[in-house]
Amino acid sequence: MKEFLPRSQTARKPVLIASDLPAWGRVALAVGIPVLEKMGFQACSLPTALLSTHGAYPGAVLQGQTDFLEKAIVHLESLELEFSAFLTGFVADEAQFDLLAPLQKLVRSQGGLNVTDPVMGDNGKLYSFFDGSFVSRMRSFLACSDLVTPNLTEAALLLGTDPASIPATEGELREWCAALSKLGPRLVAVTSAPVHGKPEFTAVACYDAESGRFGLFPHKRVPVSYPGTGDLFASSLSGELLIGVPFPAAVRRTVSRVRRAVISSYRRGYDPRSGLCVL
Repeated sequence: MKEFLPRSQTARKPVLIASDLPAWGRVALAVGIPVLEKMGFQACSLPTALLSTHGAYPGAVLQGQTDFLEKAIVHLESLELEFSAFLTGFVADEAQFDLLAPLQKLVRSQGGLNVTDPVMGDNGKLYSFFDGSFVSRMRSFLACSDLVTPNLTEAALLLGTDPASIPATEGELREWCAALSKLGPRLVAVTSAPVHGKPEFTAVACYDAESGRFGLFPHKRVPVSYPGTGDLFASSLSGELLIGVPFPAAVRRTVSRVRRAVISSYRRGYDPRSGLCVL
């Protein structure tokens, strides 16, 4: 598989992250930026929305940044900047897909990595501020992606099935991953996947369309859920790939990193709504 970036630290180009920015809470850009910076990359942010807090707090204020994005992207493109990767997380509205898609093409033309974390839902439900039309646009957005990192709910939505559905067997889970790759990305990593016969475990399922290789990386559940876990996973996995780690090993290392963060946050008694201890 192609290495997306030379291993040399000095050769690394910045990573551009498009996602939401909260005033409070370790999610989205508040996670992706420090994680990628610690891995040795300059993390450049492109806020898709500003939030007072994320949705776990009642009454959160959200302001989409579509107008800002349009002007900011025009300016960035005029500077002829180069990026090693473009990581897309939360997209605030359908109009933003039209603004972000050219950046995907730009980064691909530069030999970079396009990563999509298709933030749309969780726990078997589509988020209330999205609808079927948004899901369809997200599905189309994957055409220029190299890696997609949905949770199980988002994987089901992208495949047009019931978001609460769960693959009945490991073989069916592999079929889900292969079907997701046919939407565009050659690398697929599905989080919160089931481990059949072991309900106390969850897993990350990964698939490489080039080799046809499927892998399952199980880990024991922790009795708490932290917002921002998917953001940590997507940014960490992106960084691992960019430093030249092969995909299966990159997933394994990322699963280990996320699990350490979850366990550390749990043992320290962090308020789950505040997000993870990521560093």
